[in-house]
Amino acid sequence: MKWNHWLSMALASMVLAFGGVGFIGCSSGQPGAKSEKAAQYTCPMHPEVVKDKPGDCPKCAMKLVQKK
Repeated sequence: MKWNHWLSMALASMVLAFGGVGFIGCSSGQPGAKSEKAAQYTCPMHPEVVKDKPGDCPKCAMKLVQKK
């Protein structure tokens, strides 16, 4: 019974250790990594209006500009 307990604890530790390495390695916050953000467009007069593509503001019909 002790053998099974030891084996299951060792296996669980390895899964946690290697799983954590996988999450850390896939982080997009590392230096040099490019973040692929979609462009967002907003109205100069109504900054609460945010769209994912260019167009016109639904409130005043001004052209939306790309957010920086």
